[in-house]
Amino acid sequence: MKKIWKMKKDAVSPVIATILMVAITVVLAAVLYVMVMGFGGPTESTPTGAFTQTQKLSATTEKVQFGVITPTTNWDQVKIIVSDGTNSETYVYASGAYTVVTSTVVAVTGIAPVNLGGDAAISNGDSITITLTAATTPAVSYTVTMLYTPTNAAIDDITFSW
Repeated sequence: MKKIWKMKKDAVSPVIATILMVAITVVLAAVLYVMVMGFGGPTESTPTGAFTQTQKLSATTEKVQFGVITPTTNWDQVKIIVSDGTNSETYVYASGAYTVVTSTVVAVTGIAPVNLGGDAAISNGDSITITLTAATTPAVSYTVTMLYTPTNAAIDDITFSW
């Protein structure tokens, strides 16, 4: 007896199968490339850190002390915003001093950095001294916020009363 092989006609043609295999290979290579190289390139993240304390130095001067900020952050990478709840002033660091860039008339006459290490980085124990035009009566609460300039995100803030 002779065996008869039946040929099924429902298979995918060799051309379509080849195109599908090439397409799958290209997609897998693209996914692997994105995973290895990182999606979207490097991203900037906001450092973590805090103000540790405030200390009244005189009737018109307040010291605000920095704690540890990680990763290491330079003075020129941090903006300082002083707000009385209604008005605010923004200060940026350049040439060893903080200068006001935007102001809506807060009673602050200036901010001076106190750099204990004498380097470009903000270190634990460094501080800023905030000077008011005059002592306020009754006491006004001020909030000092440090913003990381590359991301414009807040690192920390602290509130004190004058």
